[in-house]
Amino acid sequence: MFRHTQQLVILLICWSIALLLPIFTASAATYRNIPIKYRGTIDSPLEANFESYIKSRRSRKILAATDRTSFVVYDISKNKKIVSINEDRQMMAASLIKNFVMLAYFHEVKYGRQKHTSVNKGHLRAMIHRSSNPSTNYFIWLLGGTARVNRILRNNYPYFKQTRIVETIPYSGRTYRNMTSARDLSTFFLRLWQEKLPHSEKMKWYFKIKNGDYIFKNTYIPASVTVYNKTGTVYGLVGDGGVLVLRDPQGRARPYIFIGMMEDRTKTNLRNRWQSFSDWKNRRAYILRRLSEQAYKYIYEKHYGGRLVRH
Repeated sequence: MFRHTQQLVILLICWSIALLLPIFTASAATYRNIPIKYRGTIDSPLEANFESYIKSRRSRKILAATDRTSFVVYDISKNKKIVSINEDRQMMAASLIKNFVMLAYFHEVKYGRQKHTSVNKGHLRAMIHRSSNPSTNYFIWLLGGTARVNRILRNNYPYFKQTRIVETIPYSGRTYRNMTSARDLSTFFLRLWQEKLPHSEKMKWYFKIKNGDYIFKNTYIPASVTVYNKTGTVYGLVGDGGVLVLRDPQGRARPYIFIGMMEDRTKTNLRNRWQSFSDWKNRRAYILRRLSEQAYKYIYEKHYGGRLVRH
């Protein structure tokens, strides 16, 4: 009797393992080499891929231990966030702060305290298209200085919790004190797309002008995708964010948000800049482009049933 019971127990154990094995293997396939302790924080296989890719860049010393990363990917059509990595982390904004300067300006235009003149239109195009620092400072002073711009944002757009404008941009372009976050940037572009910001259509026009980017150019993302974005670059921060609009297999527009920020605050000290700025920046821009490709592929295939053919 004992022998039969023992055999039955062994059989039940084997049967249980057989049932659970597909779950374990699926998890391993989905999350690749992500440590078990992190898997509970991962919202999607795409987020797992992001984590794995960043980890590989660190292991190859392309990213230093002092590099901090932050990402958001949000499918607007599905109303679904599929990547959220350190999105609340406050980081140096560099030229990404220009999004919020433009918002403060259009807020004042909406309420009649500023006029949208041809001179201002020219400065807006220079600020967003060419990332002009003098034009950015023009608007900060036009609106009454950094403290006044901050009050406009804080009093009217309190959901931008990590964004701070505390300095005009120095002549050298080395701006380190203005701050924002991937969450604030993703919220900005989501509300922009939903036309919940003042003069959203006008702002979208400036973001759509072809300019430098780290999320579309030099990627395999098709030329049919429309991009509305703004980059931020200084020795210490490489970032890009905006809305990309793909076409699903039925030809319908499917907008999604991609925000990527990579920061190393030790680089604000000249003694820590052993790499050329170009080399340091290009290594991080390369990472953003590869992750942007992953986001496009995942959304196109997993959300809309497309099949990406790379040429």
